[in-house]
Amino acid sequence: MAALPGAAIAQTPHTVSIRADNDAFDFWMLPWNRPDEEYSSGVHITYDGGDAPWWSRRFQRGTPNCTISTRACRTARIEIGQDLYTPATSADNPLPAPGSRPNAGWLYLSESARSLSSTRSDELTLTLGVTGPPSLGETMQSLAHRAAPEFNRPSDWSDQVGFEPGVIVRYEQRRAIGSGAERSFGVDVIPRVAISAGNVSTAAELGFQTRAGWHLRHPWLPDAGGAEIAIFGGLSGRAIARDLFLDGNTFDRGHHVGHEPFVGSGELGVELRARGFSLLYRAVNDTRSYAAGPKWHPWASVICGVTIVH
Repeated sequence: MAALPGAAIAQTPHTVSIRADNDAFDFWMLPWNRPDEEYSSGVHITYDGGDAPWWSRRFQRGTPNCTISTRACRTARIEIGQDLYTPATSADNPLPAPGSRPNAGWLYLSESARSLSSTRSDELTLTLGVTGPPSLGETMQSLAHRAAPEFNRPSDWSDQVGFEPGVIVRYEQRRAIGSGAERSFGVDVIPRVAISAGNVSTAAELGFQTRAGWHLRHPWLPDAGGAEIAIFGGLSGRAIARDLFLDGNTFDRGHHVGHEPFVGSGELGVELRARGFSLLYRAVNDTRSYAAGPKWHPWASVICGVTIVH
């Protein structure tokens, strides 16, 4: 039976994406010259869809769940991830260079309440996680390095940030200016502001992203459109009050190097979509995060996503 013209109104999108961050993805550099330090690796699995979390619904009363046709709605995001931070080492010496940061792992689960409209996105995220050996940082890096041992530097995890349960509360607001979603070729600018607080990270962020592309989709509203190709770039800055991975544990600091109060970041990337499938690549360059750290640290992300609408 053919679907009625209004059937799409009730269609709800559900998206699962996998994001891998790694300096091994710095494809503009020769494999043996790519860094294997600082923010060395991240793996994040994300689910977008469904109703907003129970703890946020009191503040979102009257807002409908997100469907393909809604222009103002509420939804949820759940993410499980692991981030790894490693010191600078040489190819034949696993010991950190003098003044380098300690090894650190961060294994976490987060849930976000999202309020979306055509011009604005508000997102409140609660994150719980662990550092130290329970974060499985050493285990995952060892497994990854076995895949290409000739391109990886040895790493000694006998000195790492210790075990600590972590909590982060983060709020981010984004705006859409000049969205070109209704035209064959579109350009938009997305300024954003964010603030986070917790024993793992306390910081404020300010930045923007600019996109240009063919059949450009809305940056956050659900869409079941066809093919899209977009290029994007952006700049951001962070004012940092606490970074556990550099400042050490809360009560037993252990090895720590302190953090720079301001860190900048730039990104450039491309995104391809074909109906429910998406593939994104972005290159990122961060400024120095602590006194003895590198002036610049390049790394990159590959994100694959699948959206099912029903």
